[in-house]
Formats: sequence, structure tokens, C-alpha cells
Amino acid sequence: MAAECRRFAPTLEERMKKALLLVAVLVALAIGSAQVPGALGDKVGDLMSSLNPFEEKTVDRTGPSVLKSLTDLSEYHAASAHYETVVDLEIDNENLPDWISGERVLYVGKGDVDAVVDFGELDERRVVLSEDGTSVTIRLPAPTADPPVLDLKNSYVANHDEGLINRFSGSELEREAQLKAVEQMTTAATGEGMLIDPAKENTTAMLRGLFGSLGYTDITITFDE
Repeated sequence: MAAECRRFAPTLEERMKKALLLVAVLVALAIGSAQVPGALGDKVGDLMSSLNPFEEKTVDRTGPSVLKSLTDLSEYHAASAHYETVVDLEIDNENLPDWISGERVLYVGKGDVDAVVDFGELDERRVVLSEDGTSVTIRLPAPTADPPVLDLKNSYVANHDEGLINRFSGSELEREAQLKAVEQMTTAATGEGMLIDPAKENTTAMLRGLFGSLGYTDITITFDE
């Protein structure tokens, strides 16, 4: 019985012949599919691809390059404003004359405020590109005003009056005047869209120019409320 099993078992030479025959058939099919026109040739080609265990496939996971470029910017400084404000602060003692006790500072503060748009939050939900590469929809965070940068070099105390007592006790009134100047600049920058509206306009113009240069013809840009 064992001898009969060995007799019917394929030898190494027979297995090699079958493998070579299979390879020859695959090669013949591949050559034939290249010569068969139309849908039939495509089907034969697909069959060959499915039978080839060594076929390599390309998986495209590339994200939109424009989106990467925008997030790399992190913050876009869309508008800048220069402010000059006059602060008048006084410490008064009703029971004593000003030349004995009292203090008044007249401070001229100068500084700059930038309005920025945060591009770091942009993702595929905020930047939607059409498959045909003709339209794009961008939803941006609302512009915000950065804290004012007080120009200490060019800001100055226009007038500083002190009573006798105040001259020896020290004063923080000038520092308070600086803080007040920063506060006034912040109010001016954020009030009634004075800086935010130009920031939206400048950001929109910049993005329209950018995407337009890339071939997009339908560009929609909105801002969060």
C-alpha cells in the first residue's frame, strides 16, 4: 500500500514542471491581454493582476498640499494698526493742597496692535477641495486682536506733578498710566470692527489670490462668528 502511494505521489521533477507550466500560462495571458482590445483586454489584465501574488499597489494618502502650507503659517497677521493715546491720571487729597499731597501724570502712549487669524486650526473639515480641482470652501476662525505692544521708546510722560509728600513716598502712577494706555488701545482695536473688519478683508484677498494662482475658480471663504 505504501509503495502504491509513493508511486502516485508527484516527484520533485513533476512539481517543477507544473510550476513552470503555470508560469508559462501566466506569461502567455499577460502578453495576450496586451494584444486584446477593449473591455475584454481590461478584464484579462484585471485577472492577471489578481493572480499575481507579487503585484505592488500604490496607496495615495497624500493630503492637500495647500492645507499643509496654511497650517505651517500658524498665525496670519492680517492687519496692523498704530495707536496713540493720552492718559490723564490724578491722585487727589481733598484735605490737603496739591503742593503738599497729590499727584498727576499726563502720559502719551504709543503702540501697535495686530489682528491675527489662527491657521493652526485648519483641517479637512475647514478646507474642502473639490475632486476636479476647481472649487474650494474655507471656513476660518474669526480674527482676534493681539495684546497691544506699547512702544516704550517713543511713549513719554508729558507732565508729572507731585506734592511734597509724594516725592518722598515713591510713585506707581506712571506705571498705571502705561497700563491704562494699553487698555485704551485694546478697546480701540476691538471696538466696532475697527481692526477686525480689515483683517477679514485682507485674509480673504490673500487666500483668493493664493488659491486662484493654483487654478481654483470657485473660492468661498467664511469666518466663524
